[in-house]
Amino acid sequence: MELIDPADIPEDGGVAVQDDPGRPVFRGLEGDDYVCANCGNLLATKMAPEYMNAKLRIRCGSCRKINAAIEVEGVDYKKAFGRGAVFGDKAVGADRRPKPGPG
Repeated sequence: MELIDPADIPEDGGVAVQDDPGRPVFRGLEGDDYVCANCGNLLATKMAPEYMNAKLRIRCGSCRKINAAIEVEGVDYKKAFGRGAVFGDKAVGADRRPKPGPG
């Protein structure tokens, strides 16, 4: 997970809210645990990486920071959602992240 600025959430985007810091927002059957990039609170447990794409955002119930999942090289995101990666050179459609400017 990585911290993001709430201003970076698109108007049509959403954020899952963790109401109870003691309960993960998502629970899978096998896979990785995902923790808040700010305080280390458990946000999702046993989630297969293909379900944790860059569109996934979670507000931590402990520190209230918004976290975004990080897309991992080599993960087949089509396996979970029937579409490819959201960002990067394997993105389906345009990668709308701002490009770094000169200097």
